[in-house]
Amino acid sequence: MHTALNKTLAALPDDTKVYPGHEYTKQNVKFLTTVLQTEPVQKLQAFAENNQQTQGQFTIGDEKEYNVFMKLDDPAVQKATGKTDPVDVMGKLREMKNNM
Repeated sequence: MHTALNKTLAALPDDTKVYPGHEYTKQNVKFLTTVLQTEPVQKLQAFAENNQQTQGQFTIGDEKEYNVFMKLDDPAVQKATGKTDPVDVMGKLREMKNNM
């Protein structure tokens, strides 16, 4: 997952649109807010609350701003997980989300 998100997808141009196969933003933003309280996360939360559908509204650049699974080096994300190695941070985030 780390390689797919942070090496492969992150290498795409920032303006690349993201089209998930299903609506996941509303559920994911609930998790994001438990890990990271930044302006991009707050903007995403407001967007999710005010829009029924969110598919195709975001880019890779947006994902890099608020997707905690793409912010493994962020000190706040590392603090939330208690880990610093990117693979360990990813694993702990996944565990935290699964247990939410």
